[in-house]
Amino acid sequence: MFRALLLILAMTLVSACSQGPPRKRVVVYTPFPQLTAIALAEAFEAKYPHIEVEQVMEGTTKVYGRIKAERENPRADVWYGAAGMIPFIDATREGLLEPYIPKGYEGMGERRGNLLLRDKDWHWMGMSVIGLGFAFNPQVVPPEQAPRTWNDFIDPRWKGKIEMWDPSSSGTAMLFLNAALLRAIQEGKGEEAGWDYLKAFWVNLKGYTKEGKPAFSVARGEVELGIHFEHQVLEFLEEQTAGLDLGEQRENIRWVLPPDSPITVDPIALVKGCKNPEEARLFIDFVVGKEGQAIVNRLFFTIDPGFPPPKGLKGLTYDEFISRAMRLEPDWMAEHLEPIKKRWQNEVEEIDK
Repeated sequence: MFRALLLILAMTLVSACSQGPPRKRVVVYTPFPQLTAIALAEAFEAKYPHIEVEQVMEGTTKVYGRIKAERENPRADVWYGAAGMIPFIDATREGLLEPYIPKGYEGMGERRGNLLLRDKDWHWMGMSVIGLGFAFNPQVVPPEQAPRTWNDFIDPRWKGKIEMWDPSSSGTAMLFLNAALLRAIQEGKGEEAGWDYLKAFWVNLKGYTKEGKPAFSVARGEVELGIHFEHQVLEFLEEQTAGLDLGEQRENIRWVLPPDSPITVDPIALVKGCKNPEEARLFIDFVVGKEGQAIVNRLFFTIDPGFPPPKGLKGLTYDEFISRAMRLEPDWMAEHLEPIKKRWQNEVEEIDK
């Protein structure tokens, strides 16, 4: 019996030694496209096999809501993606983010032209550059009849033919609302004119996308226009074509970026008080480093200017992309984020179509 116990103990010790030390982990919250999020996690784990990436992938509003609700006992270590920088600016004001300067970016300025790249104190920095436009199917809508400007979206011709996500859970949709109001203010019409525009847009809106992307409804001919970032359309095409050349699929769905569109960085940040700060910093360094940016570049314009436009956006250069940007006012947008959402829900959504 004694010898048997010794043998069991020895086998247990050998097994424990062969398994090595327990894996560490980093908890990541993100609304990013699954194709990119999963690829980033897998590549990081391949480079750092002693660290496991645990990801929570939900819409921007839910992700941000989790981070706020968990402020006293943070579960997330890293947060990236929010359909733009506005939620990160708000989170910085709320004291939810920890400053961190990623390796290799110590000399990066706050701006690249009119594009804001990072928080002045490094509470967040961009990991990609995104522009909000729309998708249409040229087999349903001849290209010459597609909208040219954002004002075209309130033309009665599009009544019941537009779809987008619900602003209560989507950062993409919230940026659309925010930009519409800001555009009216910058044109000298005032904020109330912006609300008049949004009310007219609501009347034309067929409804919110319940599952998947508005691009699915556009491709099926259920609606004619879908509010989308470019990477969301590229992800849709990738999903539908199993990785075939995206350019060959452009006759089925196209993405358009009108003049005066919101173009912003999508940030990455370290959550304040996180439980795995060392692993979190490694993850951030990886995402904005060459290996991570190569993965991001599959669907996105990168924060690293050394990468080309994503392959699926043939003919659209970085300079052309930026030339269609409206002038964003991040502080105003962050300050009005919640009031805009509440007024949309309480006033605009009550309008009878």
